[in-house]
Amino acid sequence: MSKDREYTHYIVVNEVVLGDASIIEKLNDWVSLAYVRLGIGGTKLFTDYAFVENYTLVPKISN
Repeated sequence: MSKDREYTHYIVVNEVVLGDASIIEKLNDWVSLAYVRLGIGGTKLFTDYAFVENYTLVPKISN
């Protein structure tokens, strides 16, 4: 994955941002396939493919 990939959504659970995601494909109304980066702001970043429940995805808004 390119380091300049744009992460377009936050992953939010119980009002806590767990990471961010770049959606690759919407599989259905409930699940998408995405590149996921967990622990943003932490000392260790992870990037991987993941299936993400769509209700946890919150779009990032450009300022």
